[in-house]
Amino acid sequence: MTAAAISSACSALLADAQCHGPLYGPGFSNHLPMALIALDRMGAPPAVLERFATGHRPRLQPAGEAEPVGDPLALLGRHANYAGLVRFFTAAVAADGEEAVLRHWLPVLMPGLAAAGFHAMIRLAYALDAGDRGELCAALAFWVLAWKPVPVPAGRHDEPLEAIAARIVKATGDGGGAGPTIGSRMAAVERNPALADAQPAALALRDVAAFALGAFHASPDFMLLHTVTACHAFRTVVRHVEDREGALRQLWQAVLVAWLAAQREGRRAQPTRAGWEEIEACAIQSTDDHVIKLCHTARVEFEEYGDARYVEIAARAVEPW
Repeated sequence: MTAAAISSACSALLADAQCHGPLYGPGFSNHLPMALIALDRMGAPPAVLERFATGHRPRLQPAGEAEPVGDPLALLGRHANYAGLVRFFTAAVAADGEEAVLRHWLPVLMPGLAAAGFHAMIRLAYALDAGDRGELCAALAFWVLAWKPVPVPAGRHDEPLEAIAARIVKATGDGGGAGPTIGSRMAAVERNPALADAQPAALALRDVAAFALGAFHASPDFMLLHTVTACHAFRTVVRHVEDREGALRQLWQAVLVAWLAAQREGRRAQPTRAGWEEIEACAIQSTDDHVIKLCHTARVEFEEYGDARYVEIAARAVEPW
């Protein structure tokens, strides 16, 4: 099923945003394209899209000069030559088509799906939803430069995800990761020996999404927020992947690492009388890109799974009313 087209205003602002790089500051991800698409999907008018873009641009950095790229594999995880990688993927898509490029490169990239705190995969999912070729090439370039695999163990254990997580956190202790970014916090815990026993015998995306939702519902930690949005993104991206079980196991391992690195106690989301129309009306007035993206994700995932906790995490995000 083809997604509805984004608005012309959103498309124009995405084109304007191509001059910016994917990262800024100490390694924070550029959320501008994703937030614009989320706002557009929630019905924000052109003036709101323009206002958000105007407020967001000053913090961003330029895309930089494009050096010729012969083989992106030589640049995996090197945080170099973003503009050159965009040019490479633009030419590849023009020559071979989007689907062929995705089928070729996603098997390479999926082991690093947690790249830049899941943001490269999330950005690709937004590009696919929007049907925007420029964003698709930008997201693939971002994923290559930020690529960093989380090891997935070969062993399997006949336990539910919650039992695996409880067992591993007991072995690792309750200290979260340290650092200014999701990636740096995950790196502090991702190679703990206890994670060698993290994979269940059977695994479904619904279960990983429910685990992420339950954790974020219990605590609004920004690490946990990104596990929810990562599950949403994965559901879009994995449609273009042949080895879906392998990709799903990669997602679970990364979600578990992020959970271990997070603050897992906080202000639990509460039952709410708010409906989606009210929540989204608040979200599109927000200047917080995480609030905007979360509310969009929560609505889409609620429509997929029907779990009322998605309404509750979205309502918490836009409080106070």
